[in-house]
Amino acid sequence: MNKILRVNNLKKENILNNISFEMVSGEMLAVMGPSGSGKSTLLYNVSGMDQADEGEVWLGDTEIAGLNEDRKAALRLKRMGFVFQQMNMLSNLNILDNIALPAVHADKKHRSEYYERAKALMEDFHISSLSGRRVNEVSGGQLQRACICRSMMMKPEIIFADEPTGALNRSAAAEVMDAFLKINREGTTILMVTHDSKIAAMCERILYILDGELKGELRPGKYKSGEIKEREQKTLRWLESMGW
Repeated sequence: MNKILRVNNLKKENILNNISFEMVSGEMLAVMGPSGSGKSTLLYNVSGMDQADEGEVWLGDTEIAGLNEDRKAALRLKRMGFVFQQMNMLSNLNILDNIALPAVHADKKHRSEYYERAKALMEDFHISSLSGRRVNEVSGGQLQRACICRSMMMKPEIIFADEPTGALNRSAAAEVMDAFLKINREGTTILMVTHDSKIAAMCERILYILDGELKGELRPGKYKSGEIKEREQKTLRWLESMGW
């Protein structure tokens, strides 16, 4: 399979130390580690939202670290999607407008097409009935599924998710992971930072970071419905061996 992401010897102050890994197209990768280990810093530097001190990050044939800020912003808009724990939706807009807004803002000429895509995504993720509601009128799980819709508006090559279920209860987290698994099965590559062993266990591969260094890797393989208990137990045993 094609290598979509290559990270080589990434360094950032005293937070990241010579981090290297690769992802293939269509993979779902979890990054785990204790608080302060460098997980979120890694995501921000790999996606070009922050600038590493040393190292290379390649998205396909594009080296991200060497781009200027305008080109990085264009890359993030057109080729990447983002989902965060803090959902960052505008309270004065309804859910549909929030989903469509970034794409429409970037290309006003195709406003109607983007709104149709937003509606189709909401239908896919079973939240089409919420299109006219405000942010404070939906549940946390529904809002995070709307954020996933927003991240998919430009048909990104890769989605970066930073603790996307961290503020949700178990039921809502399961709904959100179903949404992630759906887009992953359809071919979208996902890099996800998480503290949750159950969430990580649904990913194809898990990296463990401690004190800014990559300490280990587990390969559970593609997730199949109904096998979560065994996968989570295996993940927990591995995490314990890592000193979790």
